[in-house]
Amino acid sequence: MCLNGKWSVLTAFPRTLVVVLYSWTAFVTCTRVDQVPLAVVWLLVLLLLGIGWYTYYKLISVDPGSPLDYPELAVGDIVSAENGAELPPDFLSRRSVTSKRDGRFRVCRTCHVWKPDRTHHCSTCNRCILKMDHHCPWIPGCVGFKNQRYFIQFLVYTTLYALAILAISSTQLYMWFQDGAFERELIDLNLLSVWLLAFVMSIAMLCFTGFSVYQVAKNQTTIELYTQRSLREELAVLAETGFPRNYTADNVFDLGSRLSNWSDVMGETLAEWLLPISTARSVENKHTLDDKGLYFTFRSEMNERLLDTLDLQDRLLRRVTPRSSAEHRLGSRV
Repeated sequence: MCLNGKWSVLTAFPRTLVVVLYSWTAFVTCTRVDQVPLAVVWLLVLLLLGIGWYTYYKLISVDPGSPLDYPELAVGDIVSAENGAELPPDFLSRRSVTSKRDGRFRVCRTCHVWKPDRTHHCSTCNRCILKMDHHCPWIPGCVGFKNQRYFIQFLVYTTLYALAILAISSTQLYMWFQDGAFERELIDLNLLSVWLLAFVMSIAMLCFTGFSVYQVAKNQTTIELYTQRSLREELAVLAETGFPRNYTADNVFDLGSRLSNWSDVMGETLAEWLLPISTARSVENKHTLDDKGLYFTFRSEMNERLLDTLDLQDRLLRRVTPRSSAEHRLGSRV
């Protein structure tokens, strides 16, 4: 179990297994293959091994992000919050499009925090995760707002690594049969094991990486894929306030093009897409609440009107909502 990123036996085992599998397949490939130029084998394998290791390190070391990281999202009284007597901070309520069935803002009873859009509580990590995509057993931990980019990069590099190992080991085994060496010597069981592992992993990683890249291109998380109906019901509340219903019928977080969606997650430049480095946007917004997973940008043709609708809805709700007991005591003192 992942408890706030702390290491335990259950977190150390999958991480160690990933590193060992990478290392073992690289060692066997580099030492048992002689039908492919060694310079090509070593350069290709070690390059993909190095970038794969480092991307995995970034993935497991960067926290996915949680509302618990922001004191301003703490709920004073969970009962008041659920009843509507306590409201979230303005910057959240005026930028949030999802709500509970009764129209009130989402709150987590376990973490005692307000839940921004796309935030979900992970029962394994036992905390809320910003823009939670899923809980990955190979980290192990959650893939969320802050580490999703590293997760995609790790999938891509692992896929390329598996394909490279498969191609190199296949060449070696093909030449072993082609030259008739199988009549004189036994097959290299280590190399055969690597080939089988690479074959299985190549198929699995191609499918999973393709699915994950497709999700990013739609600006949709795995959880949102399986909760589209619920999300549409939540967004239908906006339609009742006069917002065009056609916009509430699809993914409100879709920016309108695959490139815009991809850049929103992976960065604006080719270097940011390929390398596990901080994006210029995250550095620029380091001291602001922007690009923190607390609220999200909407497609250009609906952004202004949607924000105006949310602002009006928030002001009306605050006007008709009775103040909490804490606010009442503060007002009486003044």
